[in-house]
Amino acid sequence: MAIRVLAACWLLLTTTLSFANTDALRIGVGDALLVEVYNEPDLRVRAKVPESGRLRFPLVGDVSVIDQTPEQLAEQLETLYLDGYLVSPSVSVLIESFRPYFVRGAVKSAGSFTFQMDLSVEKAIAVAGGLKDRASKSAWFVIRADSGERIKASKDTRIYPGDIVEIEESLF
Repeated sequence: MAIRVLAACWLLLTTTLSFANTDALRIGVGDALLVEVYNEPDLRVRAKVPESGRLRFPLVGDVSVIDQTPEQLAEQLETLYLDGYLVSPSVSVLIESFRPYFVRGAVKSAGSFTFQMDLSVEKAIAVAGGLKDRASKSAWFVIRADSGERIKASKDTRIYPGDIVEIEESLF
């Protein structure tokens, strides 16, 4: 009985965390999208989000896609296609690749890197070749792409597409 309760709690916790994490993954400039309408191959769109943040979709024209989750964009497109174009549209939106994240400061190989799911500051540092000898062990920051906010980070701080990881040097 206790194992069942523990398993149910674990399932609820992981489901809640996964929904919270996917909500943070919003569409941004540089993301590559695949948009498909069920049973309508002519309405398929595969495109990289331009600086304008707008993509052109068959029949409905230009649509702003920035700062939406894939689910929100799918709902918006379904509504647009319902407006005199399709009887019962079913739209799916997939982010095929995310915009890169960046690492700068006291790492061996600063630069831009391909975003991966479940990315932490510790993993981002590893991808950047590790810390330099003079790198601080505690003055780590993340600059959020969506808000520009600079937050103090630890090794477990989550990284999202477009974020900048900043590792400062220590004095000693």
